[in-house]
Amino acid sequence: MALEAPLAGFAVIGANSPRSLVLAPLLEQSIVRVIDTTAIFKPVNPSLLREELLKYGCTDEDCLIRFARDAGLSVMIRADFDDQSDYCILTFTAYGLDLPYQNRIACRTVTRIPLRGRYTADEYTRMMDEQAGLFFSQFLYGFQAPAYCSALTGGKAIWSRPVSGWFDVYRLREDTAAASPRSFVKIGRVRLSAGVAEGEAKIEKGDFILIRFVEAARLLESLTYGKKREMVFRPPSLSETAYAALLAGPASAVMPLAAPIAGYYRSNDWAGAALWLFNTAPYLYLEISGLADYFSNYYKKKRTVPADARGRFVFGWYFMCAGGASLMVDSFAYGMIKKAADYQGVQPFLGNPVTAGFLALIAGGAGHFYRGLRAWGYLYFHADNMLLYFTIREFTPTRRFNILTQRFEAAQIVKPRAYSLLAAFLAVKTGEVIHAVLARDALMGGTTIEQGFSIEPVCFGDATAGQVWGIQAAWRF
Repeated sequence: MALEAPLAGFAVIGANSPRSLVLAPLLEQSIVRVIDTTAIFKPVNPSLLREELLKYGCTDEDCLIRFARDAGLSVMIRADFDDQSDYCILTFTAYGLDLPYQNRIACRTVTRIPLRGRYTADEYTRMMDEQAGLFFSQFLYGFQAPAYCSALTGGKAIWSRPVSGWFDVYRLREDTAAASPRSFVKIGRVRLSAGVAEGEAKIEKGDFILIRFVEAARLLESLTYGKKREMVFRPPSLSETAYAALLAGPASAVMPLAAPIAGYYRSNDWAGAALWLFNTAPYLYLEISGLADYFSNYYKKKRTVPADARGRFVFGWYFMCAGGASLMVDSFAYGMIKKAADYQGVQPFLGNPVTAGFLALIAGGAGHFYRGLRAWGYLYFHADNMLLYFTIREFTPTRRFNILTQRFEAAQIVKPRAYSLLAAFLAVKTGEVIHAVLARDALMGGTTIEQGFSIEPVCFGDATAGQVWGIQAAWRF
């Protein structure tokens, strides 16, 4: 017979401002709803738990773990708010009290949540629902819980959870069974079907397996994302894709003036403006120089046109009519995505996978900029434009003017090189379109600044009073 679901406790311990005192009960209610949704644990009343902890001053880690262990909890989660006016640092720490953690941290995240908008109780509730769902899904991804062999009957081993599949079996060492921490060893593997294993002579009552909750974590993460997406985006419509198709050409043409002024400046996106300046400069140079050079030196003139001039001319037309749409999309979509992430109204024209695929098809990185994925956008922006430019150059060889025949004669292309570049460009473009269609919009609020694994720069002083720069990695386990 399956045992009752293990208990999970949650309490907000730290809150340093009136706003965080308002957020604390909302977060507690959100966590309870999330735990009930997964049905893996049975939640303890968070308000009562917080009152008991604060009444006895039990806010440090050792006291918190002792209190949770005495209360019979399997998991204890604490949250701390550090309100910094225009943003808030939310720290989640989950302690595993049963095997295999034995009073150690099972998951810890530190998230920076921007709070620059205007919020009502509804926005605060949605924000806490989102953070609770994201944290608990991250917790479940790595969490392992023991399922014990509860009975041996008729050659069958009955386990406390109705799980199926192959599992490693562990047994507590007899010399440490009453100690803390307890030591256990692997004794073999077992195949379970709905919590029952047949013909396992080596299994003893009290042996246990460790089960994971990856599928539940994925489902919870997907539900959290889908719920927010419905709140901040309008339902997708093909008319939006039609508008994008009509406006892509004009938007690309006016991008050099419209993107920095109407886009980045209007939304105060100074980081985006700096990225735009450094990343678009070489392609704007190719566009302007290619068109100007061709029309001033070769158009309707009987002179040889070099391959470089022809390639820059064709690429200039492309970048003016389509390629510049990428950064036009970035200048508008990035700010709108940020508003959606911050629950500042329903944002139109976003969240449409068909539109994302169309934009990715006509301009490098445009589909990912539309999704709010700026790093991916610039990666595809440069990869597409460089491959396309060199491909165009290979397919536009030198046009020599024959004085005797008074006609232009095109040189032969190097087919292996030309078709290799074309194949590479098409492969990258295909992958980009598929990625843009399937990718999620970057609309989840908050930035994780500390998790289980982190990489950061570091500077050390040496014996000669010099400096040694490097990179350090930290893994919390």
